[in-house]
Amino acid sequence: MLRSLVGLGGLLFLFFLLVVPSQESRAQSLALFSRNHPELDWRVATTDHFEIVHPARLDSIAARAAPIAETTYDSLATALDTTFSERIQVVLTDQDDIANGFAALLSGGAVTDIWVHPTDWATKFSEPSPWLRTVLSHELVHLFHARAVSSDLGTLEQLGIPEFWSEGLAQYQAETWNAQRGERWLRAAVLDDDLDYDDGQSLWNGRLLYASGHSQVRYFAQQHGDSTLTDLLHHRSERLFGLLETHDFETAFRETTGQPYDTFREQWRRDMNVYYNTLAGQIETLDSLRTDTLRVPGRGVLDLKYSPDTSRVAALVELSPERPVRRLYVIDRSAGERHMVAEGPIEPPVAWHPSGRQLAFSRRARGPSGSVIDDLFLVGAGGSGERRLTRGRRTTAPTFSPDGDRLAFAGSEDGTANIYAMTLPDSEPTRITDYAGNIEVTGLSWHPTQDTLALTHVGPEGGRTLRLYDMAADTAAVLTGPSTDDQRPTWSPGGTKLAYTSLRDGVPNAFVQDVERGTRRRATRLVRGATVHDWVPVDSAFGAAEASTKEAATEAVPGEALAVSTTLSKTEDGAFLIPAGHRADSIRPSVPQDYVAWRAEQPPHPIPTDVPPDPSLIRSRGDYNSWTGLTNRFSFGLPYYFSPGSAGIAGLTSWVEPTGQHALNAGGNVSVVAPLEDSEVFASYTNRQFAPTVNVSLFSASSSGRIYGNDLLVQEQTGGSLRLRWPLDWWARPYTSTALEVRLRYVDLTPLDRSEFVPGPGALQAPRGGQQASVRLQWTRRHRPPYRHTLVHPLDGWGLRLRGTAAGEVLGGDSSFLRGDLMGYGVLPGLGDQRLFLHGRVQAQTGSPFPQDYLGFSRYDAIELPALSESAPFTLGDADRVRGYRSYALGTWLAFGSAEYRIPLAQSLGTKLLGLVSLGRTTVSGFLDGGGVWTGADLDGATWRAGAGVELKNALSVGGLRIGHALGAGRPVLKGDGTDWNVYYRVQTALPF
Repeated sequence: MLRSLVGLGGLLFLFFLLVVPSQESRAQSLALFSRNHPELDWRVATTDHFEIVHPARLDSIAARAAPIAETTYDSLATALDTTFSERIQVVLTDQDDIANGFAALLSGGAVTDIWVHPTDWATKFSEPSPWLRTVLSHELVHLFHARAVSSDLGTLEQLGIPEFWSEGLAQYQAETWNAQRGERWLRAAVLDDDLDYDDGQSLWNGRLLYASGHSQVRYFAQQHGDSTLTDLLHHRSERLFGLLETHDFETAFRETTGQPYDTFREQWRRDMNVYYNTLAGQIETLDSLRTDTLRVPGRGVLDLKYSPDTSRVAALVELSPERPVRRLYVIDRSAGERHMVAEGPIEPPVAWHPSGRQLAFSRRARGPSGSVIDDLFLVGAGGSGERRLTRGRRTTAPTFSPDGDRLAFAGSEDGTANIYAMTLPDSEPTRITDYAGNIEVTGLSWHPTQDTLALTHVGPEGGRTLRLYDMAADTAAVLTGPSTDDQRPTWSPGGTKLAYTSLRDGVPNAFVQDVERGTRRRATRLVRGATVHDWVPVDSAFGAAEASTKEAATEAVPGEALAVSTTLSKTEDGAFLIPAGHRADSIRPSVPQDYVAWRAEQPPHPIPTDVPPDPSLIRSRGDYNSWTGLTNRFSFGLPYYFSPGSAGIAGLTSWVEPTGQHALNAGGNVSVVAPLEDSEVFASYTNRQFAPTVNVSLFSASSSGRIYGNDLLVQEQTGGSLRLRWPLDWWARPYTSTALEVRLRYVDLTPLDRSEFVPGPGALQAPRGGQQASVRLQWTRRHRPPYRHTLVHPLDGWGLRLRGTAAGEVLGGDSSFLRGDLMGYGVLPGLGDQRLFLHGRVQAQTGSPFPQDYLGFSRYDAIELPALSESAPFTLGDADRVRGYRSYALGTWLAFGSAEYRIPLAQSLGTKLLGLVSLGRTTVSGFLDGGGVWTGADLDGATWRAGAGVELKNALSVGGLRIGHALGAGRPVLKGDGTDWNVYYRVQTALPF
């Protein structure tokens, strides 16, 4: 038994260590949002170097992508001295509204997935080029980079590429140095003297990683030249006595530049310090302004809007890097109280209804066919009556008319944004502009007294301009030019001026435009920047007519203020009121050129910022065959030896398909000692061509390890399963998922070393082998907001799972039973971050299952490893245990409940062994478990148990695999069950599912 377990255990661990994380790395791929799209008709357009796979509705986008891809290819082939012998697959999709891309160099070829038509790219990027050009060129650089460093290790070589360098090279070759992709994040970190983007302390660490890498590559090119950059990529080191050639970043850096990377980084850090601190010494600070601090929750401030009577503030915030949950709060200014009115992926800005009774916002939600798309919502200012106004509109920037009867917003269709308006409460939106082509609209704001809208218009070339749109005349006036990147306009209370945010400084700063006079002034020049969210009147009694009169003669009404947010540090935003009439210094800061030159460094073969369409580059078009697109991600085999009787070859293979329609993983081992007895195999195929995800698994292996009696039960299993999973969008709410699952399974079971079974305390029988044909139906709904420490200490969430399993004497089946299983849990608030966790379960069973499939209380805890794939035939027990007891209790009915009060102790125990094993978040819990097991209706013969104790939970990380484990002590509390304390160790997650 031990030989078989060790052989397969090592193989399975390798399988999950390599395959599952890589599947998670495809979290940026088309399966990101767990929905299938059988409605899509996939096509392929072929060029000289690319196969552009796309839904038929994106034929015109494929024609735009072709010249971008070919132009980028030519530039990178020259710049990086790298080419591809095979065509690169480019997959275009618009089914989900996200601004991202993904690239991977696989054993079978290169592929990149690109999301087109995102509605929010213009607010997250400040690149002076269209979205498709920016993202496609960026992802292609990743592929050229991976190919340039490829060596005898194949795709495994990519694991050694530092992420910051990979992203930095992609930005250097495909983008400019600008605010949103570099300057503002690097500036804040340097001024804080904290360039660590792996410390987990900042919401913007991901952006800092990109900014750090981007600036380092530019600085490298300026110091050493682009030819040295190319030489670094092509450097190879000999390994294993010259049998292998590999690329090692640190070695390549040292031998191509003559200095270690650490020396270069220190020089870069020093020059960044000189540059940014010299800059900071010449620019006004927040302390120099007459500011009022606004106390808002959360580390990231996304929007601030005062209610019409100014008594309340709506604050859209992101809580923390540990808990990246977006929440919309309403804060009562007089009482200082706040309450949450909405949460989820809400996009700024939000808007108050003129009555002050409601708020409108755009939030990412499930749209048609399960796509994730921004839609419009309305909620009461007290948090009640939330209602969805649109479905599948790709909305942003809601704004109310002065009388509150109408609501305008920007909506996008096929990559073209237009302004829509709807009459409340229930009318359908009507398009009021007629833009065409690649246009985006952001930052909409309705004039306080007129049917005029201020907006940010993003043109086909990516330039942003502020405009005024007269709804009655259907005319637009341009207020600012495209080179200054002006965004988020907001009207003054009198309607004669606009405040807006400009990124021209590399960080956001506030400006004010006098609409009537055509003049503008700079309101802030802060070194860390300031984003304008609202123009706040003096107070609720200040009449509109009087305000308008005073505004006409002055820069702003005395007492009015701009509500702004600014970066206080690398880790935290702050919210402030500054005088609306403030005029910032006009002095332009000066920094020695030696410390500035890197910012303007450009590659010698730059990719044009705007590439015109050229349909002639497409050599052919046709239907896409997803089966021929199945590509090998990796395949390899390794010899193994555990003992003279356990030796052979073990191997793994993994295949993926770029549109996510197919995935195949298989592994096994061939024994050279007993090939027929000890060889094992398992394979899993996933199909996403239908509404449900279909998974087929085949296996012949020793698995199902679990404690049974006093020993470890391992069973040889030969068979297969068919699993269908339907994600359901019923009762949709943020961070909540619902799914229906059906599993058909047929397996031939052979318990190993059955004759050595020794019964433990209780009525446990010896395990039995045989065939089992079963079907399982499961419905699950759970609410789980993102939190870094959910593994051991979730802060909120709940779940409900209903499962029914039936086995019958069909197809040679040797067992017949029916089991029902209802489980639920909830996390309730306590003091601070302390939480009360409640968990309950009811089970009932009839029939004749195998003894090892018993219903009842276990002597040992089930082992829960969240990284394990459900498709693999590897189970670790499912029975509950009342802590404090060490015996089995069997029956046909079970009721179990548990309550834990969990108290966080430490973020980390500060322990790391061999660089691979670390002990992280730790909590202590007081618990009370209880329940009963009985047979039939015989409650008088039931076995009742109750135990209490204390448990220490910890997050264990082993080579990147995170495991929840605990050490505890419990004792029975019922009379007659003894009083001895029982010390135990278990491996379980803090939430049962």
